[in-house]
Amino acid sequence: MGENSLFRLLALLERLGVWLAIVAWLAVALGAATMAYVLRHERVAIWRRASLAGILALAANLADYFVTLQRSPDLAFEANPLWRNVVDHFGLRFAKWYGLTGKVFVSVLAAQMFAFYLSQRETIYPAQARSLLQFLMRMGSRARTFRERLLGLFTIFAFFFAWVNVLYFYIAYTNSLDNPDVLEKLPSVPVSILLLVATLAIAFSLTTYRAFRRSRG
Repeated sequence: MGENSLFRLLALLERLGVWLAIVAWLAVALGAATMAYVLRHERVAIWRRASLAGILALAANLADYFVTLQRSPDLAFEANPLWRNVVDHFGLRFAKWYGLTGKVFVSVLAAQMFAFYLSQRETIYPAQARSLLQFLMRMGSRARTFRERLLGLFTIFAFFFAWVNVLYFYIAYTNSLDNPDVLEKLPSVPVSILLLVATLAIAFSLTTYRAFRRSRG
C-alpha cells in the first residue's frame, strides 16, 4: 500500500511538468544562499560540528547519484520524476549537471540546517524540566509570540532536514542490488522513511535533552 501511494505521488509530480524541477532546484539553491546569510556570523565551533552532517549528506547523495548513473547511464530507469522531466526537456548532459548540483546544494543545506539547530536549540528549551518526558512536554513553552513559536518549529525541522539525507545511503544500496530476491526482503522506501523519521525523533529528543542538561550545569 505504501509503495503504491509513493508511485502515484511520483506520477503526479511528473505530470506537473519540468517547471516543478526548475522550481525545486532554485528553492534548494536559494535556501543554501539564504542560510549562508543567516549564519554568516556563526561560531567556528558550530560549523565544525555541523560539517559532519554535511559530509554524511554529501556522501549519501553522491552515492545515490553515481549508483544511478552506473545502473542507468541514460537515466531511462530513473524513478525521480523531476530528473526524468529535465532529461526529456533539456537532454542528458544538462540533466546530469542538474542532478549533481542539486545533490551538492542539498548537502550544503544539510550542514547549514544542523548549524542552525545547534545555534538556536536553546530557544526551545523549557524553563525547567526534571526528566526527558517533562522536557519533551514543556519544549517550546517559553515562546510567547508567533515568531518565537515559528522559530522553534523551524529549529526542530532543521534537525530533521539535516539528517534525513542519510536515507540516500539505503536508496543507493538498494539500487545497486542485482538479486531481486534480496531486494524483496528489504524494507520498502516508504517503510524506510518511517523508520528513519522515528529514529531521528529519538535522536533529536536525546540530543536536545542532553544539551539542555549541560546548559543547566
